[in-house]
Amino acid sequence: MDNFETEEQQVEAIKKWWGENYIMVIVITIVGLGGIVGVQQWKQSQVTQAQTASMEYDHILQIVKEGKDEPVKQQVDTMLGEYADYPYAALSAMLEAKQLIDAGKLSEAETQLNWVINNSKAQNLQHISRIRLATILSAQGKNDAALKVLDVETGNFRASYLEVKGDVLVAMKRIDEARSAYDQALEAYAVIGANAQILRVKRNDLGKS
Repeated sequence: MDNFETEEQQVEAIKKWWGENYIMVIVITIVGLGGIVGVQQWKQSQVTQAQTASMEYDHILQIVKEGKDEPVKQQVDTMLGEYADYPYAALSAMLEAKQLIDAGKLSEAETQLNWVINNSKAQNLQHISRIRLATILSAQGKNDAALKVLDVETGNFRASYLEVKGDVLVAMKRIDEARSAYDQALEAYAVIGANAQILRVKRNDLGKS
């Protein structure tokens, strides 16, 4: 889908921003907690944890990128248990979800994506996970559930939400509604200057209303 590249770019942008700014975030938090005894030790602990979380995420990313058959469940469980407050935890859950989807384990992938939706503080990651969750729900024939997942404020992901909504509606043979969703998605992609070639093909396949 055309939105995949855009989503991946969002993930990388979040990771890059956190890598460059996590110390600033910690310092701001410390200022808000001024007067607490041991603040310097706490600061150092937070910096160390952030660095460790980053290294653990990079390890998980490397496993997935290399296409190894080695499951990353144990590493991801550690991330979710020990570093849940850091964006790397959500990113790790999304990586495991991708690995599970590739292995055809869609129900298990749902669990990881739902964790991101319910626990991540990064709205962009929540949106990406919702879009992917709706896609795999529809792939399992759970189209009503997929539409429910998509029924939220879409933020900057309006085009992606509408495209996936159109895909789900096609699967439900609600063609007129699918055409409308695709048309709105094309307009939204045009606003942000995104390539929507595959979406245009899908829309053309539905013919004129």
